[in-house]
Amino acid sequence: MVFTFQGGEMSCEDQPRSGRLSTCRNYENLEKVRNAINADRRRTIDEISEITGLSWSSCQRMLTEDLNLKRVSAKFVPWLLTEDKKIV
Repeated sequence: MVFTFQGGEMSCEDQPRSGRLSTCRNYENLEKVRNAINADRRRTIDEISEITGLSWSSCQRMLTEDLNLKRVSAKFVPWLLTEDKKIV
């Protein structure tokens, strides 16, 4: 492994590299994800991925970053427990 500074490179800027740009985060695919989640908010990311044909990570990123949604799970709420309502 050759480090850039040892090789004489003194710039900290990113060098151009090959690879393709992300094409899945566009308006059309965002609408597919939005429609899938609006039809049933209990769908998992796996189900949305299968419905839309997009990767799991793309769906997760669109839900959290673009649609500003977060996963909320049902949790036990302590204020429901009182002395007369003990769970046995």
